[in-house]
Amino acid sequence: VNMKSNFSKGLLMTALITGSVIWGDTNVFAEELQEYSLDQMVVTATRTEKRDVEVPATTNVITEQEIKNRGYVSVFDALEQTVGIQSYSYTGGEGDNGSSTGRTYIRGLDKGTLVLLNGAPINLNNYNSTAGIPISAVEKIEVVKGSNSVLYGSEAMGGVINIITKKAGKINNSIKAVAGNYKKGYEVASSGDKYILSFSRDYYKKFENSSINYKGFDTDRRAYTKNNLFASVNLSKDFTLNYMHTETKNTGMTYLNPDGSMNKTSYSYNDERDNVALLYNKEQDKLKSNLSFNRRRIDGKQYKPNGQVLRSGSSSNIILYTINYDINKDWTLSDKATLLTGVTANKEHYEEIANRSNAISRDSLAAYFSWNQKYDDKFSTNIGVRAHYVKNNGFDGAHNVYLPQLQTLYKLDENTSWYINVGKAFEMPAINSRYSRSKTGSNGALKPQEGWTYETGVKKITDTSSSKLAVFTMRMDDKFAWKKYNQLGITPPAGVDPDTYIQVNLGEFKNTGVEFEYDKVIGEHWRYNLGATYQDPLAKDAGKWTQQSSRYQFTAGAKYNYSKLGVGVNLYYLGDREDASYGSLHKLKNIIKLNSVINYDPDKNNSITLNLYNLLDRDNSINVSENLDKPFNWTLSYEYRF
Repeated sequence: VNMKSNFSKGLLMTALITGSVIWGDTNVFAEELQEYSLDQMVVTATRTEKRDVEVPATTNVITEQEIKNRGYVSVFDALEQTVGIQSYSYTGGEGDNGSSTGRTYIRGLDKGTLVLLNGAPINLNNYNSTAGIPISAVEKIEVVKGSNSVLYGSEAMGGVINIITKKAGKINNSIKAVAGNYKKGYEVASSGDKYILSFSRDYYKKFENSSINYKGFDTDRRAYTKNNLFASVNLSKDFTLNYMHTETKNTGMTYLNPDGSMNKTSYSYNDERDNVALLYNKEQDKLKSNLSFNRRRIDGKQYKPNGQVLRSGSSSNIILYTINYDINKDWTLSDKATLLTGVTANKEHYEEIANRSNAISRDSLAAYFSWNQKYDDKFSTNIGVRAHYVKNNGFDGAHNVYLPQLQTLYKLDENTSWYINVGKAFEMPAINSRYSRSKTGSNGALKPQEGWTYETGVKKITDTSSSKLAVFTMRMDDKFAWKKYNQLGITPPAGVDPDTYIQVNLGEFKNTGVEFEYDKVIGEHWRYNLGATYQDPLAKDAGKWTQQSSRYQFTAGAKYNYSKLGVGVNLYYLGDREDASYGSLHKLKNIIKLNSVINYDPDKNNSITLNLYNLLDRDNSINVSENLDKPFNWTLSYEYRF
């Protein structure tokens, strides 16, 4: 099959000659080769490894090499600049501000994207924050758009993002130092044939005037620190244990009068996260399982203008965790038919630190299957069904949900395919709803949001060029939103501010749009990419359709490599955005981000990287409250490997 370019063939010949000397294993080289090919292998979409062109869904793969080439500083940063994905952030590049949690969402649907870590879900309280995952630990990120609830359950309405971490096998040690006008830090790492271990500490400078001023005060983001620990150990040939621990200290906001005195109560947060996963992969039996535990603890303080320091509200002093177990097997029925079967069990837990009796858990159990049938060399189908049971926990009632999915793929030639993807998805309300809504009496219990996604698209992918076009439409009922008591006309409980937000069901959510992406490698030195989205995301609020996110998105980038030097530039644009929530009625200002990265590797042991962010020095609003992204900023990093 002539699906590899001369470029890849040359690399392969080099590997056959030198592979045993450099790597000792040509399987390792196969993974290295993927960095040079645009026709990536994708595992998330069907839970079985396939070439991107053979996947019947809209997909994106962000490799470790692309992370370096484009200067992404975090997983959040990498996702934000992906076609069809938008972000809701509180701090540029990271996302979170205590329990005000940043997240990414696909195709305009907030609370509808499931994030996986090595195939295990890490969403907590319906938020998909990635702030606990160090970018240095990432091997690649797979994005699969469209309904994915058959294989992954609740929250996969708009799509699934699977963050795949690095594996042991490469013997390497490194020390890295970072300096910049808003950030400095260091990282030490070591890896061998059985383990990977890294630790990093970052220091973030205070960000002054971090919001557009609509209420008569200035807003400063506090200086804070962040520690990341990542470890991966091969316990045996089939078992791998992964562990991540993140501590973020003293994030928060300070509200100031023009003379520098405190205007109103200000806040700070300490945030701890743990992600533990035991992965089992018996390749010869096509059997996989994943047992994971995800925990987050937030401790918040409030600072009164009179100098008094108190614990902040109950929703800002919480413990969240999930336990998830999934086992699946791929069965070969014939030379043209396979069947994937699986079972998933999940527990969610929410607990308030100041009042431990305010705690609630929710259990669910699901079984699923996906049958793949090839009719000839060109045409194939996937038919999937999930039976998902959510147990009554005393507030949310029991739910029995049945989710179908149909996918078709027609290969026009070896490098070109046309696919259709239709599926139903659902999402349960945030588990903490009990401790706001139950106090409102007449507001009642929340319903799950659920609905259908329809998409069709064409892919043409070779090793040196990739073209993708997708058209989609989504229809969801009972969309989740956060509304203030006074917006709902509800009297809050005694002592609760009427401006407090609670979660409610809006009416219908709908979105129709088109996405286009093009990626091209030119010779040995140049690579560029283009991407565009047009969509119309609307939700019915009190009988009126309201815009939910940006209608236009555009990305463009170019990378030049010559010898030891690499230079890249990336442009990100969001236009025709939704309305802001403060001040007089107005749309959010369009976002324009122009970033650049310069890499210099004088030899195999040394690397120097200069990242330049927001080169146009724009006041980009990163959420409806019009908090701002950082102005022009830079980091210079040096890494030594030994």
